[in-house]
Amino acid sequence: MVGGFLKELVRALGKYARYRLSRVFGRRVPDPPVPVPKPAVGIASPDQIARLSDALGLDESYLRNVRWQSDRSDESQLGLAANPVYQLWTKIPEGHKWTQYFEAYEELFASRRADSLRILEIGVFKGSSLRLWRQYFHHPQTMVVGIDIDPNCAQYEVAAEGIHVRIGSQADPEFLKHIVSEFGPFDLIIDDGSHHSTHMIVSFNSLYRDGLKDGGIYFAEDLHANYWLPWRDSRRSFLDLCKELLELMHAHYTKGWLANWNHEAAAGVPIVMEVPEITLMIKEIRVLDSMVAIYKTRRPYLPRLKLRDLLTEAK
Repeated sequence: MVGGFLKELVRALGKYARYRLSRVFGRRVPDPPVPVPKPAVGIASPDQIARLSDALGLDESYLRNVRWQSDRSDESQLGLAANPVYQLWTKIPEGHKWTQYFEAYEELFASRRADSLRILEIGVFKGSSLRLWRQYFHHPQTMVVGIDIDPNCAQYEVAAEGIHVRIGSQADPEFLKHIVSEFGPFDLIIDDGSHHSTHMIVSFNSLYRDGLKDGGIYFAEDLHANYWLPWRDSRRSFLDLCKELLELMHAHYTKGWLANWNHEAAAGVPIVMEVPEITLMIKEIRVLDSMVAIYKTRRPYLPRLKLRDLLTEAK
């Protein structure tokens, strides 16, 4: 504190001396250049981020309200007549789906239709989705397992066709563990169950690590229920959890700075750091209207920065 005071005192005396000299000799002695502080480099800590300005964000023009309405002709506009999932769904009674879902289903699942799959669907209702997915994923060895808390749903099991039903709660980790032990691990998990945010989060926590194969998809739909009561029954919604997963995908960049990767690229010294396990388990997160698809992987190595020798390439 004393050192800082002395520095300020010397600076003030210097300014006064320059002022007096300019009065005596009739000219102003210019102030010395003010040093420009070097920008901080390194990992941005939460405290540093909190001190930054939050004035910049999405341009307000994007938030202008516009008129939007439903249209009974949206099925033709979306090209649903040619959509394989929609074609099957219209032939299966007792079902209900939002019209935007069919395009997403085809985009996400079409490449796996002919594969031998193990599929878990949370929520059976009238069994229509179980029949839909068993017909859509047409490999003879594909198996679809449905779980529901309603004992009446047991009637929709058709084991001979690869459709199995078990009665239990998606919010019961022990029950889910038993399902994985009996039928899993799964290639595709579809959460179309209670839509309660607490249940969805418990299901993900219980199933993602051990219940879903590497390369599999964890798919949750009807996320609009996160905004409605009574389904929103926790402060953190499933969408909030997905936002957290998005940050955790990039956790390694909060553990090391660019210099670490430059050094590894130049000297070949491996970077070693500790990150949350989930960071290694997410390949991609796709967010659609009321849906999210989380692609599981097992990332064996930390990403590297590849430096290209420009002189060598020029030759």
